[in-house]
Amino acid sequence: MSSMKDIASLIESLSPEEIKTIMDEVKQKKPTRVSTARRMRSMKITDLYFDNAPRPKDDWQDYLNHSDGIRDQCVSGVDL
Repeated sequence: MSSMKDIASLIESLSPEEIKTIMDEVKQKKPTRVSTARRMRSMKITDLYFDNAPRPKDDWQDYLNHSDGIRDQCVSGVDL
């Protein structure tokens, strides 16, 4: 608790010019734009998989073979 009091007393002892100088040195980088590229790529991969995946009720072996192929295609990033 004494360290907080020390910091508070140090701040109170600063003049406005010193505070301005310190604040000019402190760089406050704020994001100007949020990138959604990774999320969009992930959504495209998911869409690619579910748009091309067969239904398992038709033929189970065909479903397994086809889903493995589509999964490999999605992981490789083809057709994105």
